[in-house]
Amino acid sequence: MGCGLRKLEDPDDSSPGKIFSTLKRPQVETKTDSAYEYVLLDFTLEASSNPEVIKISSVLDIASQVEEYYSKGYVVGAVHPIMLPIGQRRNFPASHMYRVVLSRLKLSQKHAAPRGQRHPRLVIEECPLTYETLTNEVVKELLEKVNEAAKRGKKFVGFVTQHIPQPKACNGTSTDGGAELESTLGRRNREHRRENFDENYKNWHEGTLSGHSSESGIEEEMHGDSRLLEDSDFQFGKEVSPSKPRKGDDKLYTIFNVFDDDSTCWSYHEGVLSMKVTRKGPVVSTLEADWLELTTFYYKQGLALVDSFVHWETSKGDYLPKSLEGLFIYEEEGAGIPGSNRKGNDAIVVEQWTVIEGCEIKTDYGPLLHTLAEFGWLLTCVLPTPIVRHDSEGNLATKQVIFLQRPVMWSSAVQTPE
Repeated sequence: MGCGLRKLEDPDDSSPGKIFSTLKRPQVETKTDSAYEYVLLDFTLEASSNPEVIKISSVLDIASQVEEYYSKGYVVGAVHPIMLPIGQRRNFPASHMYRVVLSRLKLSQKHAAPRGQRHPRLVIEECPLTYETLTNEVVKELLEKVNEAAKRGKKFVGFVTQHIPQPKACNGTSTDGGAELESTLGRRNREHRRENFDENYKNWHEGTLSGHSSESGIEEEMHGDSRLLEDSDFQFGKEVSPSKPRKGDDKLYTIFNVFDDDSTCWSYHEGVLSMKVTRKGPVVSTLEADWLELTTFYYKQGLALVDSFVHWETSKGDYLPKSLEGLFIYEEEGAGIPGSNRKGNDAIVVEQWTVIEGCEIKTDYGPLLHTLAEFGWLLTCVLPTPIVRHDSEGNLATKQVIFLQRPVMWSSAVQTPE
């Protein structure tokens, strides 16, 4: 699976987490004909003291909030919750925050934007919930409807759930200024971390990115100085009671980029998402997955990974370590004629800690994304996980898995991991 990347001498929670790739690092950092520009927007269903977080009343509001970016050539590539709204974590305001990733091709003098080009628009549709629980079978049924919509010029972005929040401040603190105090912790070091990101990135080992890479400083910090959040935990001196969703509390939305030109068609297929998980009580404490083995078969065929689904919650008392099965959703562009000369894709997968400091995201995958954008890597999917811990400063940290891809270059081939 390749050699590991050495750990940074000075642990820094702004450095990336575990990184896996079908390519060696020199190939990852090879310039291509395309480069991307990214915009990351954060939204919340609750009041926020952070002016950079946009207040919305519903996920539906995101469509109008990004219209300005679409007029500039950006399109939404992923929408995901910052923290999964499951179990008692539905009480955490971070569970009502959403990250929207927009991208556009960086225009060069050789590739100027055509005049009069019509841009797509973002459309978000609510799916009536006629079932108690979202399962793999339910998502497969919804995928059939997505494929019908794709025939009408709708390019699928993903499914997003929304839980109706209760009025609270960020990280479960009271509204007496505690959240504002929390948001100031470590602020002096935050900009320094971000400025040093590129230097940290360049310090990685020059060997392969495939297989197990080194874990970031935040990973070490999580293991050494923090504890897993359990349903019975006391947060900031107050007991958080487990909450159960009530009928009408959850909404499911389907997100599309809609094109007026129907000359391009897409189709969507499910793939296996298998993970080995361990639980501490009802809470998932660890997960392991061979991301490359799960996805490379599809990447070889030129398919794009666009979304994922995992039913994380378990029946009461069913907490034994076991495998967990979900779904990846892949996009196929065109008619998919057998034997067609479609170029395959290379891939990068990152297991990244996102740290929420007060009402702002202190550490996330943004710096890595902007760095890889210069080499033509496109983010297509973010898988949030239920793994949540406190860091040494008392901030919440949750693990996310980020998937990026890039067309195979003529001088390389997608490598199937051993």
